[in-house]
Order: sequence, then C-alpha cells, then structure tokens
Amino acid sequence: MSSARFLSTVLGRSSTAALSPGEAGEDQTAVRAWANSPVNVEGIGALVGLAVAWQIASHYFPAFLFPPLQTIAATLVSTVSDPAMLSTIGLTFLRIVVSLAGTFILASALGVAAALHPRTDRILEPLIQLKQGVPGVCWIIFSILWFKGMEARIAFIVVISTLPSFYYQVRDGVRGISLELWQMVRAWRPTRFQMLLKLILPALRPTLLTAWRINLGGGTRMVITAELLAGVSGIGYQLRTAEEQFRMDSAVAWTVILVAFVLACDAILKAVERRLRLGAPAPGIAA
Repeated sequence: MSSARFLSTVLGRSSTAALSPGEAGEDQTAVRAWANSPVNVEGIGALVGLAVAWQIASHYFPAFLFPPLQTIAATLVSTVSDPAMLSTIGLTFLRIVVSLAGTFILASALGVAAALHPRTDRILEPLIQLKQGVPGVCWIIFSILWFKGMEARIAFIVVISTLPSFYYQVRDGVRGISLELWQMVRAWRPTRFQMLLKLILPALRPTLLTAWRINLGGGTRMVITAELLAGVSGIGYQLRTAEEQFRMDSAVAWTVILVAFVLACDAILKAVERRLRLGAPAPGIAA
C-alpha cells in the first residue's frame, strides 16, 4: 500500500481526490473489512498492555499486591483442577442462573400485566421506585435478618436487585408494539394465550435478550456480594478467604473465572440473538 493510501486509511480522510477510483475503492473495502473483523485487535492490544503493566508492577511491589502473572496462572490452573473448587464454581453459577431465571419470569409477568392494564401499572410503579431508592447493601442486610438459609438470601437479593430492569424492559417493550399490529392480530379473534404467543413474545425477543445481557452482570455482582458478605460457600466466600489470607493471586484467579462465565453467557445470548434474527419470519401474520 502506498503512503498516500496508508495515510488516507489511518487518518480516516473523507476525501480521496489524491487517489484513483480503484485505489479509493480498495481503501474503503479494507476499512470495512477491518471494522467487521471478528477479532477485536484494539481490545486485545489493550489487554496485552494491561498484562505487561501488571507484570512490570510485580517487579516493584510486594507479591501480595501484584503477584507475577505466572503465579496467577498456576493458581488458576490448580483452582479449576480441584474437584472441590469446581463444585464451588458450579454452585455459584447455578445460583446466578436460577435466581435470574426466576426473576425474569416474575418480572415478565408483571411487566406484561402493567403494560396491558394501567391500574396495575399505577400499583406497581411506586413500589418499583421505592426499591430503586434503597441501596443494594441495605437489601443484603435485610436478607440476613429476614432469611436463615443462604439460598433464600441470595434469591431474595437477586430478585429485588434485577426485577426493576426486567420489569421496565418488558413493560416498555409491550407498549412499543404498534397499534396497527395489535389490530391486525385481534382481527383473527385470538385467545389471550394466542395473543401472548403470536404477538407479544415475538415482539419482545430483542427486548428480552437485551434485558438478559444487562442483568447478567448485575445479577452476578449481587450473588458474589451476597456470598462475600453473608455466605459460607461459593466464589464470593472464596474471595473473602483470599482477602483474609492476603492471597491476591487467588483473588485474581477467581475474578478471571467470573469474567469468563459472564463472557461465555454473553456469547451464548449473542448467538441466540443471531439465530432468532436470521430465523425471524417476514412481517405479517403467520399462517
């Protein structure tokens, strides 16, 4: 690539007067290919830079502050190789998925009811707003005082923390369905269940996937916080143990496991979204 073409591509100049039409077309194709590449080169570079900075810091600070990367890697391998630790990881992941699934079902039912019945919305709105004004730490304290079992505490914390987001996404998604589409479907005289199945749920697919992607990280944080402050098992408890023992390598290893879980779940949601988008029927009433 010539220097003129290189500068035009890197600097993003809108004018390609200095280039021939063929060269300009090649540059635009190269830029589009770079933007649509599945490999995030910039993001990978940022992560590599962070790792290099951490490794440099490990030579100048104590190991309990910045352990070397090889120590963190060894701790991570030993953690995922230990059956007891794998059981701990599975327990936390199960708590996250089950709690979020229960919240999703409850919030979806409330959101649809609020969208279809204004009186229900007026009843729920102040309760949701009241919850929004209470810090998450307060709900953790309430759960410790109200519930004896660890699972009940975690379920309560996740439900109370993520329900508003699910609720608003579903309610506003139903409200966003066009009046013409409502009238078109009603012309077929469907039952309430058919209306839900044929109109509301298909229209809410993008909204529901977005709600899951938003609440996945929040639900994970709340479960870990609950385990950290009030738990005797799970990844949060292991993080607290690492803090008490000044084991930064263990804390980072558990954090990497959590990040990998969230990224894997997000990748699954993206794949589902692509599958639904490719398999979506053309607008209109299905036969």
